[in-house]
Parts: sequence; structure tokens; C-alpha cells
Amino acid sequence: MTEERTVVVVATLDTKGEEAAYVRDHVAAWGLATLLIDPGVLAEPTVEADISRHEVARAAGATLEALLAQGDKGYAIATQTQGLCNIVTDLYDRGTLQGIVGLGGGQGTSIGTAAMRSLPTGVPKLMLSTVASGLFQFGPYVGTKDICMMHSVTDVLGLNVISRPILRNAANAIAGMVWRLEAEAPATRPAIATTMLGITTPCVMQVKAKLESLGYDVVPFHANGTSAPAMDQLIEQGMFEGVIDLSTHEVIDNQHGGLAGAPNRLEALTRTAIPAVISVGGSDYVLFESKDKAPQRYRGRQHMVHNAQMTCFAPTPEEMVSAAREMIERLNRAMGPTIVVLPGKGFSRPNQKGMPLFVPEGNLAVIEEFQSTLRPEIPLLLTDLHINDPEFAELVSSCMCGLLQGQPPQDVASHTGWLSDQQT
Repeated sequence: MTEERTVVVVATLDTKGEEAAYVRDHVAAWGLATLLIDPGVLAEPTVEADISRHEVARAAGATLEALLAQGDKGYAIATQTQGLCNIVTDLYDRGTLQGIVGLGGGQGTSIGTAAMRSLPTGVPKLMLSTVASGLFQFGPYVGTKDICMMHSVTDVLGLNVISRPILRNAANAIAGMVWRLEAEAPATRPAIATTMLGITTPCVMQVKAKLESLGYDVVPFHANGTSAPAMDQLIEQGMFEGVIDLSTHEVIDNQHGGLAGAPNRLEALTRTAIPAVISVGGSDYVLFESKDKAPQRYRGRQHMVHNAQMTCFAPTPEEMVSAAREMIERLNRAMGPTIVVLPGKGFSRPNQKGMPLFVPEGNLAVIEEFQSTLRPEIPLLLTDLHINDPEFAELVSSCMCGLLQGQPPQDVASHTGWLSDQQT
């Protein structure tokens, strides 16, 4: 390592000063520069910060004195959080932040991870937290970013026989990530985003192999409620030349309170002109933890145990149509060239003849909804294929290649032989 690299350490130094200094010193022992930032509000800090709580407040357009005088703790914390986000993004933009580590309980975790979420994917981020055991949902802390959550085991209060090795491990973890940080070579292959689930993996693997053989870099995202929304964010940031959104499961899960719901799926297409090939993978089930923990209305339905933590339940045809309508409403507002491809013989591995989630009347209802309400300018390809059939993957790949070559969607679709009767 030749250039100086800096790790930002974030903690409220009125209660976490000793611990933050301990982490800072162990990071510095690697030969890395450090910046200790204090976003606290209440009591006086116990160690000196490189960037004080007064500076954090000013970065949000406020003063600490005014925040204290107002007497609104929630507002003060929100202001300090915004100030911290402004500071770390500025540090990153100036090239003076290569990694960030935070220490905190519930409040400190909320503040620290907000700052981490303001940084790009790929910047090392680690949060040592009392709430990282998994008993609390920490999805809101992580969001769509690559934040490492590390359980503190003890409360972050003092140095003792338990906390010292954990704090050292946190320091060594972030230091190691920053020490070994390598700049990515400029992309030489155009990148294509796609979505997948375990039950659509065969299709995505074939699409990926085909497109990579043609010189594209294919980036799969797991449609689990977090990864695919991250894809949507990256689409809006211009990271991809095209998207093959095959697994749109989060739409139906969101409507029914399933484990993998995401409220704004496909909205990225309404704000960017990215070429898109869309399907309905995973739109044939709703995901809950187990039969006993599913809402009462689902407990008597066809289901399939996916693993110890996940059980797939068959929706009614009406529920499948409702999800289709939400998808279609957004697709009808798509700004870029778009093609929809529907697998008539099943939307996922368990949604085919002889499998537990095969509900052909639901599949047919979805297809009919697309036929009747999809904007005519968007080609609709109806196939008698299953989503995991090799021919389906080949069709999807061909459509994407045609769009990337600048061909009009209708021309691409007409060459496939699958164009819906309604659009011929």
C-alpha cells in the first residue's frame, strides 16, 4: 500500500468514547489514518473527536446550542444524522474516506448506518452493534447497501474481558478491508442486470451464460425484498445497459405482507430509458416463515416448505391478478424499450404440472390480464414454455440482445415467433 488510506470511526463520544478510541488506535496500528467523528448531542464527550458534534450540527445547517435549547431529542438526533451523512459523503467525494466503522446501541446504530447508506456500494462499512444478533430486524439499518453488521455481545460500555477482543476484531476487520482495498479496473464489458430466485435459478444461469458468451457482464440480484430494490437503485444511477427482470416476486409478496416484499419494484423503469425484458418469475406464491406463522387465510392452502425459515403458499387467481395489475401499471409507464415474456407452463420450479404450487387457473388469469391491459406498444410474447426451459432462456437472451442493438421492440418481438395474437 503506497497511498494514505483513512478509516472514519463514528460513535457518540459521551457514552462510547473509550471504546471508540480503542477501535481507532487499533485501526491506526495498521498504518492507516483515522478520523474520529462524534455525532452525539447530550453529555460532554469523554475523548476528543477529530470532527466534533458542533461541526456535525453545522454540516446540517444547525448549531448544537440551538438543538439543545429546543429540547426535542428526536429532532436533534435526526439533525445530527443528516450532518453526519453530509460529512461522510463530502469526505468520500474528496478522496479522504476509504472505509467507515461505527459503534453503538440502537440509537448509535441508526445514526452510524444512515451515514454508511449514504456511501456507494463497495466502500468498506462495518457497524458494531448491540442489535445485530438477528432478534431485531436490521434490514432498516442495512437497506440496500453492503453494510457488515457485527454483534457486540456485551453493551458498548467500557473495556472488559469480553468487549476488548470484540472491539479489536471490529478494528481489524475494517482495517483489513481498507488495507486490501483495490481499485476496480474500468468496466470494459457492458453490464446487464437480472433478478433471480432459487426457483428461477436454472433460467438465469442459462441467460447469464449466453450473454456472457456474447461479451456482456451479467449481474444477478436475488429477489428477496432487498437485493432487487438495490438493483433498481443502481439502474437509476446508470450502472447498467439493460435489465432482464425475470423474478418479480416482491410485488405479490408486498401486497400480502410476505417476507420478501418490496413496495417500488419496476418503478426504476418509469424513470429511466433502460432497455428491459420482463417476466413474472415467482409471481405464483407468497412467502411466509412457516405454516403456523402464516396469516390464517393461508394455512389451508397448497404450500411448499422451501427451508426451515421459509414456506411458499399458493395465492388465489384473484391475488395473482392483483399483483399482475400492479406490475402492468408500472410497465405501461416504462420510458425505455420494453418486452414482456410470459412462460405459459409455469412461473417457477414448483409451479408446473405435478408440483405443489401448480395453479394453472392462476397462471392463465395473469396471462389474460397482461393481454388485456398491457400497453399495445409493449410487445407481449406468450410461450408454451416453463420459465426454466432452455428455450425460454434463449428467447429472453435474444430479446435483450435485440434491444441492446437498438432494434425497435416490435421488430425484436416479431422475429421470435411468439408475439401475442393481440399485437399482430
